[in-house]
Amino acid sequence: MDDSVSNYDFNQWTGNQYCKILTGPHDGGGDRAGGGRKALKTFAFDHCFWSIDENNPKFAGQDHVFNALGKDVLERAFEGYNACIFAYGQTGSGKSYTMMGTFQDTGHGIIPRLCNAMFSKIDSHCDDESLAVKVEVSYMEIYNEKVHDLLDPKGSKQNLKVREHNILGPYVDGLSQLAVSSFEDIDNLMSEGNKSRTVAATNMNNESSRSHAVFNIILTQTLTDISSGVENEFNNYLNFLKE
Repeated sequence: MDDSVSNYDFNQWTGNQYCKILTGPHDGGGDRAGGGRKALKTFAFDHCFWSIDENNPKFAGQDHVFNALGKDVLERAFEGYNACIFAYGQTGSGKSYTMMGTFQDTGHGIIPRLCNAMFSKIDSHCDDESLAVKVEVSYMEIYNEKVHDLLDPKGSKQNLKVREHNILGPYVDGLSQLAVSSFEDIDNLMSEGNKSRTVAATNMNNESSRSHAVFNIILTQTLTDISSGVENEFNNYLNFLKE
């Protein structure tokens, strides 16, 4: 596939939230008219981040990315909505850095920042007797159309079946769901799960992940009517997918 992306000068960006991508072999020409593969395509987007030079005033750090994407996802989750963040790109393009980041606080990616904010929000409601919150996680990989549980304590890499519930929709039968109470718990589980991922060497990365990784956070909120003792339980899913 020899698709080319038109050059874009971010220093000249005026904030117009659209991008133009030329598909088909690039011959160095300008805008193309007509239909077919060589037609000029227009794609809309919500945010565009530039993270090359920290000294540039347009530099977008990890905190900038989280404030633009992660905060709303977390707020909507506590309001009862499901959400998904999907990191896609070639090897070395920054998917792992964007999602996980580094060990330094300023280098934390979307997942650790979101988890820390989530547990801080839960702690802020610890005195509310009418609300109980439980957090569980699961971690799986999809490789060659087969699903493996990366948190399987037996480490058997058994092929799991994708089924469909008549109310809840698609789910993975037999996938582990482990309770956690802090980001440190989540980080430890993800580290163990990453050791089981399928890797292989590429021209750009000696240990490139060859699978799609899906990390799920299940947020369960139980609201109790103190006077009657009636409970209502809400399950919300935060899915993080890294190609």
